[in-house]
Amino acid sequence: MTTALTGFLTFLLGLLLGNWLAIGRDKRKEFNDAAAPVRGWLLGAKDAPSPYDRRPSAQEIDLFIHYLRPWHRSRFMRLLDSHNALHQSMRVQDAAGQVSYSDDADIRHVLTQLLRYTRPR
Repeated sequence: MTTALTGFLTFLLGLLLGNWLAIGRDKRKEFNDAAAPVRGWLLGAKDAPSPYDRRPSAQEIDLFIHYLRPWHRSRFMRLLDSHNALHQSMRVQDAAGQVSYSDDADIRHVLTQLLRYTRPR
C-alpha cells in the first residue's frame, strides 16, 4: 500500500512540475516572439536614430506590452511616451528639405533604456 501511494504521489508531483515547466517555456516563447519586432526597431534605431525609421505598429507594441511583467509595463510606457515626445520635438528641417534630429543624444539614451525591456528570456 505504501509503495503504491508513494508511486502515485511521485507521479502527481512529476505531472505538476512538468506542467509548470511547460507553461513557463510557453510564456517565454510568447514573450520572445512579441519582443522581436520591437527589439529589431530599437537595435537599429539606437545607433543611428532617424525620423524615417520604421517603427513597430501599434498592434505589435500593444502585444509586447501585454507580455511584459506588470511592474515593468508602466515604466516601459513612460519611456515610450518620452521617446515619442522627443521624436516630435527634436525634428528639424534644413534648407534642402531634409528632416533630421537637432540633437539625438536624449533619443539614444531613451532608446537604450527601452532596449533593456526587450531582452530575450
